[in-house]
Amino acid sequence: MTLRGVPWVLGLIARGQFKVLWTETRFRLYRSRWNARLESDIRARPRPSIPASTRIRLETEHPVAYKSPDHLVPWGTKYDNSTHGKFILFMEERIGSTSAPAQRRMMDLGCSGGGLVHDFLRLGWVAVGLEGSDFSLKHQRAHWPALANRHLFTCDIGKPFRVLDQEQPHQCDLITMWEVLEHIRSEELATVFGNILQHLKPGGFFIASTTSEPDVHDGVDLHQTKMTNAQWREWVSKNRPELEWVDLGLEYYQFVRYNQERSVLTYRRKSDSQ
Repeated sequence: MTLRGVPWVLGLIARGQFKVLWTETRFRLYRSRWNARLESDIRARPRPSIPASTRIRLETEHPVAYKSPDHLVPWGTKYDNSTHGKFILFMEERIGSTSAPAQRRMMDLGCSGGGLVHDFLRLGWVAVGLEGSDFSLKHQRAHWPALANRHLFTCDIGKPFRVLDQEQPHQCDLITMWEVLEHIRSEELATVFGNILQHLKPGGFFIASTTSEPDVHDGVDLHQTKMTNAQWREWVSKNRPELEWVDLGLEYYQFVRYNQERSVLTYRRKSDSQ
């Protein structure tokens, strides 16, 4: 358990929520087993490395989200380094079985320590992570020492940006956001989804988890947009019809991040002909 988890556990005990604590403990053990399975799978079936010619470059006029509560009061960006072997292996098979062989690409928005990016790189995907705070970069935590400014970058995703590889657009098969959307101001959502669509190829997947609960640290609520799963789906349907809802067949605890709301958004970008 990380330091972040200690007050969470103590809070559940204080409120007598032993069933929730038991359920979460089981799911975290489940994730640990799948992470071990991912390690075994990579050893047993080594994937080709990403092309040596890969040169990722970020274009942005806003390299840090200076006004974001997450930058002013670092919490998730300070502690998180999430990944999930089940989700990774599932998406590798799902995308590999539904499209022609090609160089796979993904991007994790709000990547914190970069754990998910690191694991997709080991599968031979050209993977990029963008983080709004420069805390992990400055403190050289998690995967930033090895991947900073090559595959991990700081960027305010609520402002326009472009990710390029060898000066060509980084068009992704998969873009993820794990409990990040609620950290975005509502007036910036259109820009965020515009950035997503700019980097998501037709047929590519956009997958996110959300929560409508507050997240208060040092008297500051880090969650600026609180919507239920139904409200998020309504917003996407109204504002981004290019994205169609898909059922991946995964349980909520098989995604990289989840919570008791079980709010997961799973979309695929429609083909140009649709």
